[in-house]
Amino acid sequence: MIAKNELLKKYNISEDEFEVADIKWEELEYIYKDFSENGIHSIRTRVKDAEHLIVKIIRKRQENYKKYRTLDKDNYEKFLTDLIGIRCFILFKADWKKFHAYLEEKIEDNPQYYLDDCLKDFDEDTEHTYMAEMPKVHIRDGDAREIYETVLPPDAIKNKKIYRSVHYIVKYHGVYIEIQVRTLFEEGWGEIDHHIVYPYYQDDMLFQQYTSLLNRLTGLADEMSSFFCEVKRLEEEHLQRVKTEPDGNESQKIVDEEDEISKACPVEEKEPLLDDNTAAACIQNVLYE
Repeated sequence: MIAKNELLKKYNISEDEFEVADIKWEELEYIYKDFSENGIHSIRTRVKDAEHLIVKIIRKRQENYKKYRTLDKDNYEKFLTDLIGIRCFILFKADWKKFHAYLEEKIEDNPQYYLDDCLKDFDEDTEHTYMAEMPKVHIRDGDAREIYETVLPPDAIKNKKIYRSVHYIVKYHGVYIEIQVRTLFEEGWGEIDHHIVYPYYQDDMLFQQYTSLLNRLTGLADEMSSFFCEVKRLEEEHLQRVKTEPDGNESQKIVDEEDEISKACPVEEKEPLLDDNTAAACIQNVLYE
């Protein structure tokens, strides 16, 4: 946080006005730190479309009748946990750790409250806020897992997925809220895929090729963003050392910093080259040659 005098000057607040506010600068510094360390860039909210809700109920009862056979007009809100959604966007993959720590600090996460039976496990206490499911990480095959493995148990990480996102189900004031966390690049791919492919072209091979290619480009973009972020951090550390340390072996410092970048930004596994002549295959081969 910038210094007090700089902030007052920047926002044209006089010392007298600050005194009238009657709050300690240390208190404001704490608020700034607490609020800014959640890692979130921006958010979107939505309430599930009523027509999509009906389609989901039909599909759920068809796919898992045993679990959803008792779902009806009086209790559907106890079965469906995504009627209200909050989508949180982060700039860099590493920012997810900040958000997860922030959420764990604010919301109770106790496995004894995880949903198993939708009716029996529904907590009628509207003042009890907690996570109703284990957080779930959805990633593609080949994506780096290290950032999640250091925080969540292995069964929370679901690979072989088409999209990338981290999901939380929170019970808040008596209702379930689904929180999704993804990068801005992942959100861009998701919106395009949803607009063009979902739900009518999910089985179309040509559309699947192109959306899969765009998804891989999204992963590469996130890797490059993380790389930029790490380079900036190391450069700032280097400049600080130059100011405070005597001259040393500069070439060795550069090698050490390159090693740190490699460790911090694991490279996504390459996919095999394709031998067909589709446009998607040509672009993929250029990317991975």
